[in-house]
Amino acid sequence: MASADASRTLTDHSYLTTVQYRDDSNLAARQSIYMYQQPQINLVTTVLDLAGLAGRETVADVGCGNGKYLAALARRGHAGRLLGADLSPGMLEVTRAVAPRAAVTVADAERLPLADGAADVTLALHMLHHAPDRAAAAAELRRVTRPGGQVLVVLNGADHIAEFGDLTAATAAALGLPDPGLRAESSQRSLTIDAGQRLLARVFDAVERHDFFAELVLPSAEPVARYIGSMRIIQAMPDPAAFTAAAAARIPFGPDGTFRVTTHPGLLICH
Repeated sequence: MASADASRTLTDHSYLTTVQYRDDSNLAARQSIYMYQQPQINLVTTVLDLAGLAGRETVADVGCGNGKYLAALARRGHAGRLLGADLSPGMLEVTRAVAPRAAVTVADAERLPLADGAADVTLALHMLHHAPDRAAAAAELRRVTRPGGQVLVVLNGADHIAEFGDLTAATAAALGLPDPGLRAESSQRSLTIDAGQRLLARVFDAVERHDFFAELVLPSAEPVARYIGSMRIIQAMPDPAAFTAAAAARIPFGPDGTFRVTTHPGLLICH
């Protein structure tokens, strides 16, 4: 797949809303693999704990996806107003079901339909890399957050799921295909936590960083195939199902019968 095609699928609104995030099936497939994480890191709980919420803040979740953070806030009994925004109407259908108290709307992160300072806390979790103009999106996150509030951004390290990149590159080589570029996707076209920290430091007065390191200990090919098959860079290939099956057959299981994959998300708390 050409580099330009891979970049397009990262930020193209039509592709994101009608293919990759038409509903939450692809996202849910990727989220489900974390049941194999060791040590277990509940990122939703960790992020909300680090937010230090008192319980009455207005919280805006930009790129809320399938509503996991808004639902978690509701379960915690958060009494403040909950707002959700996402490009995908299909994803918002799921959010409405799991977080019915939240007010949600279709919106572009670069042009949020919120007043200046509308939120006490703004969440931007695994979404900033989808903005075509990331600087504009970061500026919007600051605009809609009141002075003295905070913006929480989650991004991945360049080494996050690097082993999947190695696996797909080896599979492509064995099939005589170009490398689909999963590792390059992670470190170049996507927005790593290092690059995100530099970007946000130009927009906010202070950026506090937290990194979370663990690994997936995968006991069989099935969760690997489900994860790889959900990725937009694989789905954009001419025959994604055949490629995914070939990759699953090449998994380098270790002596203990598991395939170990690095996970490295990080949280940037901006003031």
